[in-house]
Amino acid sequence: MALIEKKLVTERETASYKLDRATVELVRSYSEFIGSPQEHVVNEALLFVFHKDKEFNNWLKVHDKLDLFSVPGARQAPKKGKTVAAGLNSFPPPGNKS
Repeated sequence: MALIEKKLVTERETASYKLDRATVELVRSYSEFIGSPQEHVVNEALLFVFHKDKEFNNWLKVHDKLDLFSVPGARQAPKKGKTVAAGLNSFPPPGNKS
């Protein structure tokens, strides 16, 4: 089962980044694997990392930026005990100790 679910339609903004060639090929391959656009793979992978990084979540809290996770398209982090394959859209807000 794929770790990233299929793309949901949300408001998008363009950002341009240079990635290692091998990373680009992995993004292409994962995109093909789940049948979703490459931008969706990159977006979901970044959201997954942002939710999992406890230090970053603490930094967001200190800087009063936890509301960034409530922006449409920024799915919530998975609850403890849930597998990632269950979906990134079933996450509690960061900072919750559930």
